[in-house]
Amino acid sequence: MALPGVVFGHEPSTTNLQDIAAATLQHDADVPVRDSEDERGEAQQTEAKEEALKSLFVHGHYTILPLPVFAYSRNESYWVGTVVPVLQSNSKDELQDIYAPFYSHNRYVGETVGLQYYGYPSDTTQYSLTADYSTKTQRDIDLTYKNVGAGGGRYIVAGRVSWFKNPFRRLFGIGNQTSESDESTYTSREGIVDLTAGIHINDDVALMWTEHYRDIRIDAGIVSSLPQAQAQFGQLTGMEGANILGHKLTVRYDTRDKQLISTRGTYINLSLELNQNLQHSRPNPWVRSTVDARHLYPHYDDQLVFVTRFFVDTVNGHTEGIPFYERPTLGGETTLRAFGQSRFIDTTSLLVNFEERIPVKQVKAFDYLIDLQVAPFLDIGRVMSGFSTRDLQNFQMNPGTGLRILARPNVTGRLDVAYGRDGVNFFVGLDYPF
Repeated sequence: MALPGVVFGHEPSTTNLQDIAAATLQHDADVPVRDSEDERGEAQQTEAKEEALKSLFVHGHYTILPLPVFAYSRNESYWVGTVVPVLQSNSKDELQDIYAPFYSHNRYVGETVGLQYYGYPSDTTQYSLTADYSTKTQRDIDLTYKNVGAGGGRYIVAGRVSWFKNPFRRLFGIGNQTSESDESTYTSREGIVDLTAGIHINDDVALMWTEHYRDIRIDAGIVSSLPQAQAQFGQLTGMEGANILGHKLTVRYDTRDKQLISTRGTYINLSLELNQNLQHSRPNPWVRSTVDARHLYPHYDDQLVFVTRFFVDTVNGHTEGIPFYERPTLGGETTLRAFGQSRFIDTTSLLVNFEERIPVKQVKAFDYLIDLQVAPFLDIGRVMSGFSTRDLQNFQMNPGTGLRILARPNVTGRLDVAYGRDGVNFFVGLDYPF
């Protein structure tokens, strides 16, 4: 499930706003300052109340913030409950670790308990652990690690190990014109292992190699009001499950100023991946090619950031033998945000995103400094079976607006609301969508 990303970052110790203000407003010793005893008394009482409230939540480098949980996605419906983030800062008063035990209720899977952990030891390193258990069907264990500055900045090391049962999967068929009335449900049981090693050729270019394994089984979905995908689309390749082994070569060009909360620069990721389904005895390889290009353009005295993204994902080879869940897809919190995960499926996906990130307010709570952003956006994309003129029409258009909560230097919480052909959808989570 997705939990609201309401997290805070410590106010940087290098910036003391009170000292700056005091220096700015300092009076000459011979000039009297007009301030009454009552005003000073009220200020002292206010400060005392703030310190008393702060002492309830802040204990040394730890801040505990019990929060309500309310989340929604088109595929999963509503979640309600509570989460208790424990925020740990480092010696520089920067947010470094988040521990978030939670409880939630969902109409389909019942009660869920779990723990989410996020570690941000530096701008180049991050890791996470998620473990949760629901009374009905859903299970999730996920561990990730990424260090793009290993070995003194020379190497890249990353990995992911995951096992889960997701009862909220949807299948509408293949193609860009599939109807909402074709919606069906299924549960995917998956085990995933990804191991990546890479080297920085220079400051901007990196070369990476990834070994990928995915074991997947298809079970009945949990949404009783929808037809089962196995009955409605039983002819699609992949309903029998699959064991996917992949080998991927990636070239990355990256001039962004930061890895996690970027404000300028260009990112281009080119990858070529050879896959095969080990469940079939006959040869069935296919090649997956992906281009992911992004540019961040700061403007208005560097206060605003305009972000563009161009994304193409395509498969070639024994396409008739590719499981439907291994084909390019669009829909979800990082692509077409007005649709649920994997709403559209075909052999090629094409996507363009535009987003303006506008700071609106900076607030301080319990010695933590957070920045609020509003981010109007437009997602444009479609899936297709080729690149003919006919295919380059009838794009999905998803306008929307996001609310971002930034805990610098590493953490972003977000809420994105978008509108599309199927109606309104919104996502809550951590990190920028791109």
